[in-house]
Amino acid sequence: MRLIQRFATGLCLSLFVWHAIADDTPAYITPVSVAELGEQGFDGVILDVRTPEEFAQAHIPNALNVPHPLLTNHLATLGKTDTPLLIYCRSGRRARIAMDQLHDLGFRKLYHLSGDMQAWQAYSKP
Repeated sequence: MRLIQRFATGLCLSLFVWHAIADDTPAYITPVSVAELGEQGFDGVILDVRTPEEFAQAHIPNALNVPHPLLTNHLATLGKTDTPLLIYCRSGRRARIAMDQLHDLGFRKLYHLSGDMQAWQAYSKP
């Protein structure tokens, strides 16, 4: 019985910690689902922060490719700080770095494609 209680306690604690870690998206980032993007489009700049090689293999139509390490060199191409920016990469890590960087530079209308390119490719396959 004691083993079951310890297991249950450990499981609850693990779920609590996982939820706290998984939900660490800052309030200044608005998630956008692939279905929303596919059906409604996006009124702003769609920014792909992957490498040019990854971009050449596949990308969202009308996306602008600026690899995240070069972001500060291309601020003029993004528009003013009130321009809505939908940012994605392959899995989310580079997009998050870019969004944090852009927020620090004064951009406030930041959107993240939920699931990034992996989700877009799964959504757009017939």
